[in-house]
Amino acid sequence: MQRFIITQSEADLTSHAGLGLIGMALNERTDLMAEAAAVAPQRSDAVSHGSLLSSYVALLCLGKSDFEAINAFREDAYFAAALGLERVPSEGILQQRMDTFAQAYRAVVERAAIAFLRRSGARLTPLPIGLVPVDCDVTPMDNSQSHKEGVSRTYKGMDGYAPMAAYAGQEGYCLGLELRAGSQHCQNGTPAFLKRVLADARSLTTEALLVQSRVGVNTR
Repeated sequence: MQRFIITQSEADLTSHAGLGLIGMALNERTDLMAEAAAVAPQRSDAVSHGSLLSSYVALLCLGKSDFEAINAFREDAYFAAALGLERVPSEGILQQRMDTFAQAYRAVVERAAIAFLRRSGARLTPLPIGLVPVDCDVTPMDNSQSHKEGVSRTYKGMDGYAPMAAYAGQEGYCLGLELRAGSQHCQNGTPAFLKRVLADARSLTTEALLVQSRVGVNTR
């Protein structure tokens, strides 16, 4: 992967210089490329699963979630170099692959997020009582007047989604984020969610955990 030297010059500037750090994080602190390659066999001339996931993670880091946003970077040499990509996917390929391999991609990205925290030496600072907090809760989102799939009446009285999130340590590192339909009961699917994020928390610290939640679990 190409490394960049930061210095003064009269060369063209980019507003996306931070992608260099994103590329290093993905390629040096996670196994995203290798794990993505195992999702499904591909033709030799296809854009790899890893390149596609790295491209979309980069878009999210730039605050761009629409698939069409990738079009602005198809011919951007810096975008590809910063992420260590041979090819940048097209909008059509990005959307088609995301639709086809959504669940498999999600698992790869979730493992990469935990691997990044572990390999970066992220410290989960405990509370004064000596327990590491793991905060879990549903946070309704207002998507009124939207016709997106899954938008429905939340317990807050507005139409939207009701994602479930888990954060660890006083730093608030994200362990998991699960998008849910607004009408889904907060405890529906929560045991499985907690089992997964607690296992991830255990891989990051040997300290005792304090689960703080409004969905029925208090301590562990």
